[in-house]
Amino acid sequence: MEHQIEHQTGLILPNSPKKSDLNVIASGTTLQPSILKVLRILRDSNPSLQRKMMHGIDDTQDSSVDQYLSYWNRFQEIVILSDDTFTGLNLGGLMVRLVNVLPFFQAIEEENIILQNLNFGGTDIGMDNFLQAVESLSDEKKTCVTGLYLGGCGIASRKGTGNLIKALGMLPNLKILDLRYNDFEGKDMVDLESSIASAATLEILHLEGNFIKCEGATAIGNVLKTSNIKELYLGANQIGSVGAKALADGITNNGHLEKFYLEGNFIGEIGANAFKDVLLDQQSRECKVLGKLYVDNNGIGKEAATSLGRALGSEGLIDGSLFGD
Repeated sequence: MEHQIEHQTGLILPNSPKKSDLNVIASGTTLQPSILKVLRILRDSNPSLQRKMMHGIDDTQDSSVDQYLSYWNRFQEIVILSDDTFTGLNLGGLMVRLVNVLPFFQAIEEENIILQNLNFGGTDIGMDNFLQAVESLSDEKKTCVTGLYLGGCGIASRKGTGNLIKALGMLPNLKILDLRYNDFEGKDMVDLESSIASAATLEILHLEGNFIKCEGATAIGNVLKTSNIKELYLGANQIGSVGAKALADGITNNGHLEKFYLEGNFIGEIGANAFKDVLLDQQSRECKVLGKLYVDNNGIGKEAATSLGRALGSEGLIDGSLFGD
């Protein structure tokens, strides 16, 4: 599983280097020419990114302009490197607004750079522009993208769900998809259901902080019946007992899901008992796979919570309502 950490803004930072590896990125004063070229194009196509990168650095000498890119990379880890190869772009948590990434993607194609991770979290990138950018990639480069981070981009409120669906259809090998805090409602999940269900390689799905409610939970429950997802995050989505029942039904014959986060919803005792019944049924058939279920702040009484914990393999309620082996 790829290394991930969570930024203080709540956005996920993919493949973030370990502290022991930071000197690898920080040691050089300049980036490779091809990396500088594509970053320069990205910077110059987006005024807010240009202002961010220029801030606080003496720009009296034009010849030093590209040093800003190296500076920001060292301190913000914009470039994701693997053996000195540019493998990902990380703008999550940088607090900039992207308006045009098409020139950057075209430059990636021209320089024959293959990116595995794309983190545009919190950038408000428009899905129409993102779709155009993905379309500009060759089929080979599309298949190489394994991590897509679009948390906090207001996708649904900006009517971008349709274009997101089209873009996802062109990225067949995604393993991680982050769609947290995007104002998705139940109807959006119904629309996204087919795209997520058909993503055979998807292992980690983040949908926290949306408004999918029971309608959206039902759609995700349908996905779980055939999905290979290993980790699912649905915290703070206003999911009630009906949605919980649909999700429990979805994992009845699911042999892949290992971690399920449902904190901060409204599943109540009815929802908790639905999960308990499914878990006990799986145990009786010796097919239980789910290892952790996080249901804190769901209005579950102590008795129902303890029963659920035991069904999951715990002798009782573990602090924070995180049940697991």
